[in-house]
Amino acid sequence: MAENSDLLEPSPKIPKLSEEEPRSLNFLKVKKLSTNAILPSRGSSLSAGYDLSSAAEVKVPARGKALIPTDLSIAIPEDTYARIG
Repeated sequence: MAENSDLLEPSPKIPKLSEEEPRSLNFLKVKKLSTNAILPSRGSSLSAGYDLSSAAEVKVPARGKALIPTDLSIAIPEDTYARIG
């Protein structure tokens, strides 16, 4: 295969944010409503979201649906996508 010198390779480095650019830090605020509540956690450092845990032992039948208590109050920052499913 012939090499084409007109093709440019993308830069392998990610540009750093300059100090003039605003940095928006959105924090997820979580409050435990009982001693059974478990704070959300990430499955790994590369996870895109947080995992929620049940605050009570509940059995959901196969192909069933149920409301599961987390005993958490969560404030989602503005301009942040949140989904529980």
